[in-house]
This record gives sequence, C-alpha cells and structure tokens, in this order.
Amino acid sequence: MTQKHLFLVSYILHNQPQSTEVESEAETLSIDQARFHIATLHTAEKPADITDVQVTKVLHPKAPGSTPGHYQQP
Repeated sequence: MTQKHLFLVSYILHNQPQSTEVESEAETLSIDQARFHIATLHTAEKPADITDVQVTKVLHPKAPGSTPGHYQQP
C-alpha cells in the first residue's frame, strides 16, 4: 500500500488568504503542482489572480475524530 502525504497549500485569491489540503503519493509537492491543484478548485478564476502560493508538508496529520483542545473524560 502506498503511503499518502498531506500538504497544506496557502495562497492569495483576490487579496483574500485561502488554503486547502492536498493529498499526494509523492513526498514533495512543488509550487507548480500546488498551483495546478488550486486552479482546478477555482476554474472560474484567472490563474494570474492566484498569487503567493506556499506549500507546507503536514508532518502529523490529525487523527480522524479527534478535536484539538478538547479533553475526553474516561
């Protein structure tokens, strides 16, 4: 089974900060790959309107069903 890697992609669209998570089988995600993914999310927008693309690898993905900051009673 191939391990999936999670990346946080941050960008600016119409002067508004945006972000999305991208799952990939590759260990890295280039800015160009991230830009392509963003463009598929915003097909009505011009690619030139998407700026300041940054990619951060998520090293510790959150566990399903867990909520940060909340303690579970035993």
